[in-house]
Amino acid sequence: MRHTLPIAPQFYVTAPQPCPYLDGRMERKLFTALQGENADKLNNALSRQGFRRSQNVLYRP
Repeated sequence: MRHTLPIAPQFYVTAPQPCPYLDGRMERKLFTALQGENADKLNNALSRQGFRRSQNVLYRP
């Protein structure tokens, strides 16, 4: 069986959780995996839109 990565990145959303920066507020994170031959372009594009990187995961609080 052969697996291929999707052409477009797949985005996911976390369940609500307490915000570590703002007391009494909740947050959800939008995230995607940073992989494939276009990883640098994806990282650059999403970083300009407020995403942060943690290893191979890009996320936005």
